Amino acid sequence: MIKSEIITINKIENFDNNYIEDKLTKIFKNIIRWAVIDVLDNDITVSVSYII
Repeated sequence: MIKSEIITINKIENFDNNYIEDKLTKIFKNIIRWAVIDVLDNDITVSVSYII
C-alpha cells in the first residue's frame, strides 16, 4: 500500500537533497518520492510518498 504524508523537518543553514533524504530515510523505510512544498525560517515542509 502506498501512503502519502506532509511532514516538517528542521532546517539547517545550507541544506540540500542529501540532508532531506537522510532525514526522511530515518522516518520512512521505502520512500517512493518526496517534494519540498514550503521553506520557513526553521522548518522545511515536505510531501512524501512511501510504501507501508
